[in-house]
Amino acid sequence: MLPSVSFVTGAAGFVGAHLVRSLLERGAQVHALVRPSTRLERLAPVLDRITLHRIDLSDRTALEACLKEVSPTHVYHLAADTRPRAASPIEAVDSAIHSSLTTTLPLVEALAGLPVPPRIVVRAGTLAEYGPTDVPSREDGPVRPATPYGAGMLALTAALDVLAASLPFPVVTARLALCYGPSQSRAFLLAEAIDAFLDERPITLSAPDDRRDLMHVEDAVAGLMRIADIVPANCPVINIGSGHAPRMADVLETLRALIGAPADFVRLDSGASRRPVTELRTCPELAWHRLGWRCAIGLEEGLVQTIASERRARAARLAQNHLAQNHLAKAHLAETWS
Repeated sequence: MLPSVSFVTGAAGFVGAHLVRSLLERGAQVHALVRPSTRLERLAPVLDRITLHRIDLSDRTALEACLKEVSPTHVYHLAADTRPRAASPIEAVDSAIHSSLTTTLPLVEALAGLPVPPRIVVRAGTLAEYGPTDVPSREDGPVRPATPYGAGMLALTAALDVLAASLPFPVVTARLALCYGPSQSRAFLLAEAIDAFLDERPITLSAPDDRRDLMHVEDAVAGLMRIADIVPANCPVINIGSGHAPRMADVLETLRALIGAPADFVRLDSGASRRPVTELRTCPELAWHRLGWRCAIGLEEGLVQTIASERRARAARLAQNHLAQNHLAKAHLAETWS
């Protein structure tokens, strides 16, 4: 049997970096694709164990040459702009759709042209493709995205569905619930809240009654890898989520209590009561029936792990700062006595 070669786009991102580490732990040969300008902090611990490719996915010539050299057996496509910015709603939707298509269609085309195509392409989709709903979202249910990001990702899902019959490999879109965990950007609520509570700062919640399906990043990675292992037939979209959607106010209250922050550190925005309440929640039944996968990490357990990881990271940064200060002090002393 040919050796397994995993190719990961968006490898330096939050989910991508966790996926790379999990693939390495399994013993896979990992090729990581990142944009030329991407910072590599999340990949720093494993850079000596992966092959890094700094390529823009819109550069077809460079991408084709890279893929011919790598000849991947499994492709995980995680590259995406989760927060498109624009001056107007129309520009935001246009930007999101353009970004989704131009970072994926060249990749699919290049993979289809390989002498030996991959066994599967696993693409990270999003629960935002469904939009808010009163019931758990099913793969065969309605899709009504409410954000430019969701619209852009859904446009790509539709495009891949059109192309499916002409491709020499299956493309499975894993519609991920909202992920959290170690090394997540502070631009996301739970990471921001952990940072604030550890710094002894309050946080203001603008939509306390909103409900969100939250999933630890390790569960997301396990779901993506399970799809690649099973290669489920006739399954272009599959939900990867918990199936539960707690109130965000309750989640932050749990987080505050676990950290031991003061009781008044979860505050409500003055306009919170006037905002419509929304719910994003998956139905993960198909993942269980077709993959034998379900979330293994409960919310409180996941929050405890994430808090502990952030405390370790802070302690390491503090130790590095002390070490750097000691080096500077010694250098200054040597200069003074020279």
